[in-house]
Amino acid sequence: MILRYLPLILFLIFPILELYLMIQVGTEIGAIWTITIIVFTGVLGGLLLRQQGFSSMMRVRESMNRGEVPALPLFEGLVVVIAAIFLIIPGFITDAIGIFFLVTPIRQWLIRHFIRFQQIKPSTRPDSPAPDKKPPKRIIDGEYTVDDDK
Repeated sequence: MILRYLPLILFLIFPILELYLMIQVGTEIGAIWTITIIVFTGVLGGLLLRQQGFSSMMRVRESMNRGEVPALPLFEGLVVVIAAIFLIIPGFITDAIGIFFLVTPIRQWLIRHFIRFQQIKPSTRPDSPAPDKKPPKRIIDGEYTVDDDK
């Protein structure tokens, strides 16, 4: 029953927690430093989103040119984009989550477990047959005539 309302509860409680933490940090280090940190992580997230978006697109293209399914570069780029979005959202909790996703070993661990959970199997090409199966028969459509003049 409570799982049904979990997104609503998180949607209401999460911003309150972020504001509370910003106020607490502001009282400790000052409002100017708090705002500076929040703006800095937002700008960093925007730059990261821009740079990693192009980089991720290039890795996917290179993977496809090699004849591979670009699952890993796509997931890697997706996690980095999510991390950048978390950095853009103002708040210290979202910044911590964004930085957590940017740590390469953690990011790769998350991707491996997601792929294993989803049972995604990388292959060389989507149209290539599995090694233990025969390739599919190819049908060539065309016209022919029988020449009986031998």
